[in-house]
Amino acid sequence: MTTRVLMVTPGFRGRPGGVEVHCSELIAGLAAYDMDIDVITAARGVRRRTEKSYDDCRSTVYPAWRAQSMSIAPRVALGAAHRQFGADIVHVHSYHATTAIAALVTRRPVVFTPHYHGQQGHSVAAGLLHKAFRHLGGRVLRRADVVICVSRAERDLLIQDFPFVANKVEVIPNGAHVEDLRRAEPFPETAPTALCVGRLEPYKRFADVIRCFADVAPPARLVIIGGGSQYDELCSLVGELEIGDRVQLCGRVDTDIVRRWLRTATVVVSMSEHEAFGMVPLEAAAAGARVVLSDIPAHREVFADHLRGRGVVVDDDTSLARHISAQLAEGRPPTPADVPGWTSIADRTAEAYQRLMARSGSASVDRREPREAAR
Repeated sequence: MTTRVLMVTPGFRGRPGGVEVHCSELIAGLAAYDMDIDVITAARGVRRRTEKSYDDCRSTVYPAWRAQSMSIAPRVALGAAHRQFGADIVHVHSYHATTAIAALVTRRPVVFTPHYHGQQGHSVAAGLLHKAFRHLGGRVLRRADVVICVSRAERDLLIQDFPFVANKVEVIPNGAHVEDLRRAEPFPETAPTALCVGRLEPYKRFADVIRCFADVAPPARLVIIGGGSQYDELCSLVGELEIGDRVQLCGRVDTDIVRRWLRTATVVVSMSEHEAFGMVPLEAAAAGARVVLSDIPAHREVFADHLRGRGVVVDDDTSLARHISAQLAEGRPPTPADVPGWTSIADRTAEAYQRLMARSGSASVDRREPREAAR
């Protein structure tokens, strides 16, 4: 029997971000199961509700407010309240967006993936909003039947802030597009390359990386991929430091280009202040690059699991330039790291659905025949 899943997320395909990638790849993996998946999501710059069909799901996109401090889209919860009646399971994503309210407007079994990185936001305004949202976020967590964290670090932080969730949390880490990453063609670079990937926001600390890179000896170069509020500021900083011939800010680029850079770079640098999961380091490992990472729980976890001997976790910014230089000098490892793909993550999520439906007395989650699975 077909399992009907309503997935609610603050962003989806065509939008940058870890939650967006997670939901997109999870649904692609769940196509191997007999599931009918509807996605309700939001986007800034959209004036009216729009609908789109994919091979593995259908999506409805509602307008989001222009506020950058948090994804605010009240109509998503209203849409979920209406669409819940055609679902067996409602899977809600992100504590850090108002889409989480969808968990409170349904009577169906709820799976909640919070992608939680604490009460701090990506900016001062976001931090204030998160503190105001804490009571409502707690209600969402109480309502959820199953809470899926993407790392042990996220689980520990969530239980620290909301101890009552301890008996219903499980960890299903993110995966990487291993085959696509390893098929990507490296750029014909001659200079050793350090790479940063992510939103150009203060918490990612790209400015600190640029300042430190000024002390990395030529001909090494730094490539930064991503868009965000700091783009102009970072371009100005590169000019002030007079390293424009060695630092390239690419802005937002297609996924295929990101993968080519991951296959090109000798070292991937992530100095983020907080993450629920180390997605960029995991993809770097799969692509065969070394890493220099900030000393935060999510980075320590992915480093211990997949990156030992392939880089360093840095707890002192004064040594960042030295560590980048040392990793560039080592060169790329002879083979990529062994990391999980999205198929195994989808399998574990389907198992979580199965257990929840068994508890609620619903039908089982079945696999499609191989020829029917959309890959």
